[in-house]
Amino acid sequence: MMKCKILEYRPDFVRLLLEDTKPVFANAYRRIIQSEVPILAIDEVIFLANTTAFFDEYIAHRLALIPLKTPLKVLDFGEDFSVRLRLDVTAEEEQTVVYSGQLESSDPEVYPANPNIPIIAMNKGERLSLEAIARIGRGKQHVKWQAVAALGYRYYPIYVFDPRKCPKAKELLEQLNAEVVQEDGVLRVLDAPYHPELEKVLRRCALDLGEPAVKVEYDDSRIIIKFESTGALDCDQILLLAAEELLNKLEILENSIKEASQS
Repeated sequence: MMKCKILEYRPDFVRLLLEDTKPVFANAYRRIIQSEVPILAIDEVIFLANTTAFFDEYIAHRLALIPLKTPLKVLDFGEDFSVRLRLDVTAEEEQTVVYSGQLESSDPEVYPANPNIPIIAMNKGERLSLEAIARIGRGKQHVKWQAVAALGYRYYPIYVFDPRKCPKAKELLEQLNAEVVQEDGVLRVLDAPYHPELEKVLRRCALDLGEPAVKVEYDDSRIIIKFESTGALDCDQILLLAAEELLNKLEILENSIKEASQS
């Protein structure tokens, strides 16, 4: 059975380790995280006034890519749910910058995740007035509905190095109580708690001393996945929603196979 271990966590970033798995399963989970987690994003913009130098389409595109805080409760309302955000700005100075935090939402729980995202710069006397409609969607429909950024995965690295040439790495491994095996004068790191300093030290040894000093082997039954949240949801919410989506898809697949075998 596949197991999951959190290596590093912040509300806006997570690094996790899948154990006893295969690349196909890890990649399925990765794709679900990227494409199937529902969030809110601006989907339609009604312009009431625009005397700026920017086309309506350009401004609408910028608005669509502003991450919006998405309360989990709104996901239960279905994809017909919508929130309206208004913006009405008249520039009183040259090069007045309009920021995402100036959008006024009809729902106090739905607002730009980052209030400091610049939308456009306006010249004195120009006016921009609009109403934006945010709807629920998924990343497979458009990138504006992706809840994550910088999503990637890699096989678990197994470092093999000469402890005499990399003494600092050996000291760190001892502090971490890592699982290591010594063979023919080299250490093979089979399992170590995630520690960014350890990777930095080993990479530095490899750069300074060359390939023979530090070698890296990879275990494809253990896969590290990491991603950043855009701010629409916290990382723990994204992980749980993605797991639910994956289980639902597997259940649908299982039922389809059963129906096909019975027909």
